[in-house]
Amino acid sequence: MIISLAVTGLYLYNYIEKSYLDNLKINNSMQANMVSNFVSRFVGTPSSYLIEPTIVEYAKQINARILFTNIDGRVIVDSAPSKEFEGKSIKMYPDIKEALSGKSSTSIHNISGVGWAMYTAVPVISKNNVVGAILISSSIDNVIDLLNSIKYRMIYTFSGIGVLVGFLSLLVASFITNPLKRLTEAANILSQGKLDYKVDVKSKDEIGKLANAFNKMSYSLMKIDEERKRFVSDASHELKTPLASVKALIESLINSRSQDIAFYKEILQDVNGEIDRMTRLVNDLLELARLDKIKSPRIKRVEVSEVISDVIDSLAPLAESKNVNLTFNGKEKVFAEVDPDRFYRMAYNIVENGIKYTYEGGNVLVGLDEDEDNIYLAISDNGIGISEEVLPKIFDRFARGDTARSKKNGGFGLGLAIAKEIIDMHEGKITVESKVGEGTTFKIVLPKRKNKEY
Repeated sequence: MIISLAVTGLYLYNYIEKSYLDNLKINNSMQANMVSNFVSRFVGTPSSYLIEPTIVEYAKQINARILFTNIDGRVIVDSAPSKEFEGKSIKMYPDIKEALSGKSSTSIHNISGVGWAMYTAVPVISKNNVVGAILISSSIDNVIDLLNSIKYRMIYTFSGIGVLVGFLSLLVASFITNPLKRLTEAANILSQGKLDYKVDVKSKDEIGKLANAFNKMSYSLMKIDEERKRFVSDASHELKTPLASVKALIESLINSRSQDIAFYKEILQDVNGEIDRMTRLVNDLLELARLDKIKSPRIKRVEVSEVISDVIDSLAPLAESKNVNLTFNGKEKVFAEVDPDRFYRMAYNIVENGIKYTYEGGNVLVGLDEDEDNIYLAISDNGIGISEEVLPKIFDRFARGDTARSKKNGGFGLGLAIAKEIIDMHEGKITVESKVGEGTTFKIVLPKRKNKEY
């Protein structure tokens, strides 16, 4: 039984690890191929001077290092500020060797003093000939830390179950033989990937409790796996849309015979806008990942009324551009013990949401109050509103009240999900009242947390 649990844990961990790393490889390959396609169109042309600044800027956006080599393996562009590889040959690097031979490759390295990194190399092909290579190096320390955290949790969970099973086996071995066989069978089935399998043990004793715990564990693993698949699917879909737009825009540049610089500038501005959209999505995904990892917020005493004023000031230009009246009508000098950065992000997301979905000439009102134990934040707008069918799902990741309007405003359905995570982290509550065509009101209650220890 213990061996079966160990096999199950090993299988599940390997499955999760492979899924995470495969997704990273796919993402890095898409980024490397995008850079390669760009370089191949300009290398050897009068516009080749655009290659270096574009690579350097894109490397900043994706938080990675990008090297571009010629066919001899000599580095032409190094996006790092130090430029330490420029002019040097890296032809002997295994990944570069593969790329210069016309093949793509991805490898993972643990670099001493630096950490874990993923290298992705792809060839640069111009006129059906390999003319160089692109190497993207990005840190994956966050992913490795997350995988290690999952591994240790699984070790503790399965170790605890193993110890419990062994103890019960020693006490009542003859009585529990058949139920344990069923549990063993269930563990084996679970290890084969059938995460919705339930063991049928109806006894009320310890074995029955163990079976119930096993079924709960199976259900939890199934839900985690479903959420992971849905999350990856939604994220991939959201990235696919701007990537398709970028591809279409670039193809229009390739096929155009126009000599009008304004035309090319307009196309490149559209490409830049789509890249900004992808960057916002990646930043939101990273914020959600960070929130999932945080065990407790960094609490300190903060004047929350001042934080709300900062939010209002930051969003004033957006409100002005949409001709929306943004007003703070709240109590001054309100203090509470919160994580100031997360509190700001929560308020910003909800107020920004109100501005985006309020008609021109409309109003967004932010109110703040307090009593002895709690602070009360209310954000109201007289915008488009949310339908009753959609209202229960607005805090789900990638949920949207109005898909078309959300896309128009550049939304991904992550802002309110992030806000809800932050409110839950502070042990607070959020409620929503809305009517289609009349507007929406978000009400947040957060404990002041005074006299609590952290």
